[in-house]
Amino acid sequence: MSKRFSTIETTRILFEHPRIMFSLIQRMDRASERFVRESDLTHAVVEYTSSMKARERARLIRAFSSDNLFHSTLVIDIDNVEGERRLVFQEPLIGLLRACNASLYQELTDARLRTRLVGLWDTQARLMVSSFHRADPDFVELIDDLNEQVSLLIGLLRQNIDRMQGISSDLAGISAEASRSPEQFAQFRQTLLQQIAHLYERHLKPTLAFLNPDTRLEDGDNLLATLESIKSLLDRNGWEAAANQLFRATLSLNAMHRPIEVVAREVDNFLRKTRNGMLQYNAMAHHFERLQSLHRDTQTQDLRKTRLSAQDFVQQTGFMRGLKGHSRPKPYAFGESVSYFQVLFSEIELRLSDIQRASKAPDLPQLAASTAPALTDIRRIEKLFGWIDTLELRSSPDLVKELHGRLHGFIEGYQFPDLLGALNRFSNGPVAGGRVITSNRFRTLVHEDGHLFVYRRRRLDTGQKQNQINGAGTS
Repeated sequence: MSKRFSTIETTRILFEHPRIMFSLIQRMDRASERFVRESDLTHAVVEYTSSMKARERARLIRAFSSDNLFHSTLVIDIDNVEGERRLVFQEPLIGLLRACNASLYQELTDARLRTRLVGLWDTQARLMVSSFHRADPDFVELIDDLNEQVSLLIGLLRQNIDRMQGISSDLAGISAEASRSPEQFAQFRQTLLQQIAHLYERHLKPTLAFLNPDTRLEDGDNLLATLESIKSLLDRNGWEAAANQLFRATLSLNAMHRPIEVVAREVDNFLRKTRNGMLQYNAMAHHFERLQSLHRDTQTQDLRKTRLSAQDFVQQTGFMRGLKGHSRPKPYAFGESVSYFQVLFSEIELRLSDIQRASKAPDLPQLAASTAPALTDIRRIEKLFGWIDTLELRSSPDLVKELHGRLHGFIEGYQFPDLLGALNRFSNGPVAGGRVITSNRFRTLVHEDGHLFVYRRRRLDTGQKQNQINGAGTS
């Protein structure tokens, strides 16, 4: 048992059986500690090797012993606190193990990001008084340190972006539990909100602010402004290669802002979901997956399966019944016939005519401000009829709707009862060059004040050929 493994052999054994270290790192993160208790390490190794043969078990116990880990330099320090031994592993080793398991990535916090930024501020200050000479070892080391800081920062952010993008699958798994009873869902949502809000406030939001070029700090420039300042220093002193390398790193950091924003929007949308919304989303996703499965069956080499076999799907799905009884929506597209463009130009000329006549539109008296309601009502209807009699009309499949649109846009003080007066004028009075035909088909018109008007459709026929074509095509 006194035999020790070399550093390479010990590292190889650790990565051959990574579950031991994964469990220890998870325990460290939950306790927010930077060390591993020797008792936890021993328990994890014994539990992992319980089903192994004696020889292999002894080999792993020897490799994961505190003495072997320390002498192989994978553990850099062993501290004894109140009779409890604590092991501090090499940070690169922990980082490599985190890279092997995306769930072990540590979300960036404001403190960790600020530490990186302070390091860049220090490098910037040292560059300002540097010689910028290749023969100066301090300057060469400073450039190497700058490149290392930027590379580590990019790698750290990239790892966390991968971890954040995996949040979508985590949210989908959480949403699948929303089918529980309303009583349990209330407690479930409370716990969920605490977890997601902590993730957003402590990790997503600081990272977005760190990468935002418009962020203002009290004691220095933001990240991108600091990198731009360092790049300018290198450019002015003839170090173009280093400046270009830093410029490319700045572009990479700037591009990382977008995927984090996408994750932040997903988290925000998830927090806004209610239980019913989750259930509806899960139902749609379930039925969509069933349709995809039916569609995949038609993509095989079996020539007999060219259509979806969805009879069972329709019978088992309530919202699909009676779907064929609904008429399909009518498409609207530009026509190619001469009559279509004649109607289009006629409509444009009519709108231009209304705009030109807008300056002459009457200002109808307000009934509520009058002391003589009957007299004011007469004056109001006279002004309205005077305007209506000068309108240029063409054939229309719905006279009520057309009158409402033309009066509402040009008459100051127009109210919904004025439309009834205009309709009465056309129904009981002469129409120049045309006639009003009332049908038994009903239509609905909603005014901006909330009034709902149900009316019989009135068609205006002026006898013009091009307008008859339009009326026949849209009625």
